[in-house]
Amino acid sequence: MEAAEIARRDVWQRDRAASLLVDTGGLLARHGVARFASRREPEALARLVSALGYRALALGEADLGDPRELLLRRARALRRRGVPYLATNLRCAPESAQVCEVLVTGADGVPIARQGGEKVALLSYLDPGVGHRVGPDRMQGLRLEPLEGAMRNGVRAARAAGATLVVAIVDHQGSGAVGAARILNVVAQLDEADKPDLVLAASAGTELLFARPVGFRPAFVAAPTRSAVDARIRHNGESYDILAHPSGDGPVAPAFAAFMASVGPLYCQELGHALVGGRVNPALGELGPRALAELLAGVMRHAARADVAVLNASAIDGRWPGVREGTLSASDVNVAVQYDEPLMRATVPALWLRDFARRHADDDEALLKLGLTIDNPYGTLEKIKINGRLLDLEAYYDVVTIRFLAEGGDDGVVPGGVEWEQLEGLTLRGVLLSYLREEREEDPRQALPDPSEQLEWTLRIDSDLTFSGSAVRDPGGYAEGPLQNANQTQLGVNANLALNALSRRAAWENLLTATYTLAATSETNGFDEGADQLVYRTTGNYRGFRVLRDELYVPDLVAEGLLRSEFTKADDRDTHFLNLRFTGGLQWRLHLKVKLKLVGGFEILEATSGAERSVHPGLGAQLNIDPWLLMRSGLRKLTLTVGADYFVSGLGGLNRHLLQGLFDLQLNLNRFLALSFNVTLYGLKERDDDFSFATQTNVAVRVSWTGRHLAH
Repeated sequence: MEAAEIARRDVWQRDRAASLLVDTGGLLARHGVARFASRREPEALARLVSALGYRALALGEADLGDPRELLLRRARALRRRGVPYLATNLRCAPESAQVCEVLVTGADGVPIARQGGEKVALLSYLDPGVGHRVGPDRMQGLRLEPLEGAMRNGVRAARAAGATLVVAIVDHQGSGAVGAARILNVVAQLDEADKPDLVLAASAGTELLFARPVGFRPAFVAAPTRSAVDARIRHNGESYDILAHPSGDGPVAPAFAAFMASVGPLYCQELGHALVGGRVNPALGELGPRALAELLAGVMRHAARADVAVLNASAIDGRWPGVREGTLSASDVNVAVQYDEPLMRATVPALWLRDFARRHADDDEALLKLGLTIDNPYGTLEKIKINGRLLDLEAYYDVVTIRFLAEGGDDGVVPGGVEWEQLEGLTLRGVLLSYLREEREEDPRQALPDPSEQLEWTLRIDSDLTFSGSAVRDPGGYAEGPLQNANQTQLGVNANLALNALSRRAAWENLLTATYTLAATSETNGFDEGADQLVYRTTGNYRGFRVLRDELYVPDLVAEGLLRSEFTKADDRDTHFLNLRFTGGLQWRLHLKVKLKLVGGFEILEATSGAERSVHPGLGAQLNIDPWLLMRSGLRKLTLTVGADYFVSGLGGLNRHLLQGLFDLQLNLNRFLALSFNVTLYGLKERDDDFSFATQTNVAVRVSWTGRHLAH
C-alpha cells in the first residue's frame, strides 16, 4: 500500500472514537523494551499502538536518532496496521527512498480525519537542526525542509483539501517555554491564512500546557513530560475555543497486558538473567542513572585503552529505576543504555583537550568527561588534569567517544579537527555487557582500573640542528667587504632525551642533554671543537603529601642526581671534566608551570687524567618554568621554558658557586618541526676569584617527538 493511500484512507474513524489520539514523537524510541520489540516482535508493538487507540504517530527527534533498521521495522509494522507515521517536512534521496516509503511525508498529501463534524488535518514537522544532533549517519540520504516554508505549504494544502481544523505537531530545538517561543517565531513569519489552528509543541511540556498568542492563531498545547494532555476544541464561529488539561493516570490498559504476554517471555529469556560481574555493593552508594553513566564511561575508557572518555549523560535513560535485587541484569543494560553506538577513538593534541575542557567546564551534568578535569578555566590558576596529572602541552592523548558525538551530534559537543577511528566490534551497550559478564565478587565500579594509580611513561626527544658557512674566492683581489670574509663552516647539534615515569604519588624524571659544535675556517686545518657538554639529571619525586592536600604550601620530597661531563678532552687542558652532584630536599609548585626546589647534598669533582678527587657538601635552589604557552594559532604555538640552578658547595674552603641557566623559546610549526631560540648560561666562582661566565646561543630548526605509554 502506498503512503498516499494511507493518507487518503478513513483510518481515523474505524472505531468511531470520541477523541483523536496522536503522539507528538518518540513514543516507541529508545526505551529498551520497545527497542527489543522493534527488533524481535515489531508486529506486537504495532498491535499495542493500534489497540491503545492511536490514530497517528509523529516522527520525533528520538525516532530519527534510533538506528535506521529499527525505525524501518517499526514503521513497516505500523503501516500494515494502518497507523500513519507522520514526517511532513522529511524528504528522501534515492538511496534512502525506503524511509519515505513507510512514512507519510508532505509529498504524500495531507492526512484528513473526520472527527466530531470537523475535518482535521494532521501535519508533523521536525526542526532541520535535528540533523546535527542525531548525527550524519542517521541523516544519510535524508533532508528536512525549513520549517517556515514547509509549514506554509502544508497548511495551504490542508485548506485546499477542505480541512476545517489544521493541527501541526512541531518538534523544535529547546524544551519548555524556550521551545514554544522558537516555534512561535517561525509561525509569526507566516501570513494569517497560512498559520495552523493548533500547534502541538512536542518538547514544551516541561513548562507550558496551553498558550494563545496575541494574534489568536495558532493556539499552543503541550503534554507534560512523559504524560498526556486532553485538548477539548469547540468551533466558535470563525475561531475555536480550546481547553487543555493534563490527563489523569488510570489503570494499566489491557493492551499493555496483551503486549507483555506476547513479548515478555522472549524478553525475559534473552535479557532477564543476572550478570555475574554486576553485583552491586550498597556501601558505594546507589547505582542509579547518573552512576551507571559514569560506570559506562569508565568501561568505554578501559575497553578503548584511552585517557579520556566523553559521553552524553542522556545515553542513559533517566527513567531507569536503578539496580534492583543487588545485581545488574542484561535487561538493565538494555533498558538503561538508550543507544548502542560504535566507539570511536582519536589521538588528540593537549591543546585540543584544553579547549574542550574550557568549553564544557560547566556542562558536567549533561556531558561526562571522565579523566579530564578543569579548575579556574581561563584564570591565572587554571588547572587542567588528565587522570590526576597535569596536562602536558607537548603531549598527545587518546580520547574515546561514541560515533554520534564524534560525527557532530548534539550540536557539535565534541569539536572537530581530529581523525576518529572506529573501534572494531566495540559498541556502547556491547562493552558494558562484556564487562559485566566477567565474573567478579567486587562491585563493577571498584573493579575498573584507576588510570591515576597507574604508571605513565613519557619519552621526549628533540634535537636542534645548526649549520652556517661561507665560501670566498677572490682572485681579483678586490677590496669589497663581502669578499674580505674568511671561508668558514660551523656545524652544531643540541639534543635532549627525556624519559619520565609518573604515578599519582611519585614521579621519576630523567633528562640527558648533549651539546656539540665543530667549526672550520680558512686559517685552521680541519674542524676545531667548539661547545662540548654532556649533562644527565635524574630526579625522584614523592608527591603523596599533595595527593592528600593540593595546596601551594604543601611540598614534594625530591632526590636528585646530576652528572656533567664532556665528550672529549680539550687539547689545551690536561683534565677530562667530570662533576657529580647528589642532593635531596623539598619542591613547591608555585604555579602549574612554576616549580621551586630547595636542596642540600654534596658534589664530587674529579678529573679523569689522574687529578685528586674532591667531595664538597653544599646547598642549592632551583627555579624551573615548564613550557609556558605564550600564543597559539592552530597547530602553531609559541612556548617559553626557563630554568635556573644555583648551588654553593665547600663553604669555608673551596667556596664554590655554580650558576646554570636556560632560556628556550620554541615556535612549533607542526607536531614534529619547530624553530628554536636557545640560550644557556654557565657561571662559576671559586674561593675569592671573580665570577666567570659562558653563554651559548643557538637559533635552529628543532626536530622533536613525544610519546606516552600507560602501564595498564
